[in-house]
Amino acid sequence: MSQSTPSDSEGGGRAAAAVQLVLRAAVGLHFVGEPVPIEVELRNVSDTDVWIVGVLDGSEAGIRFPHYGSSVLYNGQAVAEPWAEDPLVGPLLRSHFRRLSPHEGFDPTTGEGGAGLPLTVFTQFRPAAEGRYQYRLTFSTESTRPEQWFGRFGQRDDERDVLLDLISRVPRRVLTATTDVTVRT
Repeated sequence: MSQSTPSDSEGGGRAAAAVQLVLRAAVGLHFVGEPVPIEVELRNVSDTDVWIVGVLDGSEAGIRFPHYGSSVLYNGQAVAEPWAEDPLVGPLLRSHFRRLSPHEGFDPTTGEGGAGLPLTVFTQFRPAAEGRYQYRLTFSTESTRPEQWFGRFGQRDDERDVLLDLISRVPRRVLTATTDVTVRT
């Protein structure tokens, strides 16, 4: 897999420098009309435990936090971005939160920790022409209110305090990672 170029801007929460976002594209040839396998990793780069949430319904389109804004660029222009989803996203659950030990990483798209939907921009996009493509992912936990993490239906009031506590443990960050891919015919 080829390594990404991660960058970030610090947010205002605990453990400000605790998480790193990495994208990797499979090493080898990539062809027009075929999806490019992209791996995503969130890694705890601190010496303390960090709480994190994977991709939830509505995360990729920015309907709820955490945001996982994916895109693909070709010649500097976006050729694939998330499309509008149904705003009626399901409830946030305790099982969506994952505790990462120091220096542990996980793929937020795999379902570990109860969350983990695939990033549809990456799984559905098929390059239409030869050239160099840039796959980009921006991860954000910088909500202005913790309720912006909740679902639009089915959210249980009896779990509200527990969920608010868990949300407060997630580091507030905006992280962006990219990986470049060359596509051939």
